[in-house]
Amino acid sequence: MALAHLIVLNRRSPDDAPTSLLADGLVLDTCLREVRMAVRPPAEQPGAAEADAAGYEHFVGDEAYRFLLQLACGLESEIAGETEILGQIKQAWRDYEASDAQGVQALRPWIQRLLQDTKEIRTEYVVSLGSATYGSLVRRLLGSTLAGPTLLIGAGQLAETILPFLDTGEVLVWNRSRDRAEGMLARQRAAQTAGRVHLLEPTMAAEEDGWRRAHDVVVCIPADNERDARRVRLWQQQAEARGQLLHLGIHSPAGTPWAGATHLSTLTELFGLRDLQASQRELQLARARRACLSKGQLARLDDADGSRAGSSNHGWEDLAVFGAFSH
Repeated sequence: MALAHLIVLNRRSPDDAPTSLLADGLVLDTCLREVRMAVRPPAEQPGAAEADAAGYEHFVGDEAYRFLLQLACGLESEIAGETEILGQIKQAWRDYEASDAQGVQALRPWIQRLLQDTKEIRTEYVVSLGSATYGSLVRRLLGSTLAGPTLLIGAGQLAETILPFLDTGEVLVWNRSRDRAEGMLARQRAAQTAGRVHLLEPTMAAEEDGWRRAHDVVVCIPADNERDARRVRLWQQQAEARGQLLHLGIHSPAGTPWAGATHLSTLTELFGLRDLQASQRELQLARARRACLSKGQLARLDDADGSRAGSSNHGWEDLAVFGAFSH
């Protein structure tokens, strides 16, 4: 089938009234959108006005293919670059193929090409985007491998979001309230904490022991000048053997006991990394969108000279690219 026969309808209100448009095509339903795709001769396609009346965006030909690429790459999602939508597309295709609908054979070559192009674009531009949560940023500041015990001070919301990212080596948790610390651990996944995350007693002696043992320390409580002076002394006693010290209760060490601490990062460094990562992320996403545009134009050129990838004689099991998306 010619590329001009590929049509895609998209609407962001999946709870809208049912429609008969492309009723026998592939339908992708998510909590945020409904996408319908099919291969139809132009004379049998719903027009743009008809689609608009039903609340759909209307894409045909290379524009339809480009939209599918951007969708599969996560570029149309609320969180740009997310991967869940790709799994939903694959499952929708499995269900459609199993239904033995009349349009399966005509659509199969475009699904095959879509998966291959998506693999290339995601691998080059999207996979390395990373996330921008507090936990992921802390992990980047600490480094990819935690060499020894990591001391996490605090058991509030910030500490709770960071703990899952301290996923290598031993983690020591100290908090003034034992009950609050136990509650934080209870909400973590047991497989990630069992035998690896240890609660320290809520005493000054236990905290001091944690500082002496720790290679890296993450502080998630407000500044406390009286106690902080003691903490800095404990950290500096073995400064040469230490890793990273992150204090997420201050923006700057200036004017605090932390001014003399080595290997120290604060909220300033964390937010700086966030902004840098956001800038890099936007650049990568822009490149990914341009790659989708190029792939759409290439599909049109291939269609014009008959070299379009894919064959209607292959089943889902024959799509070699399927395995590339299983992780």
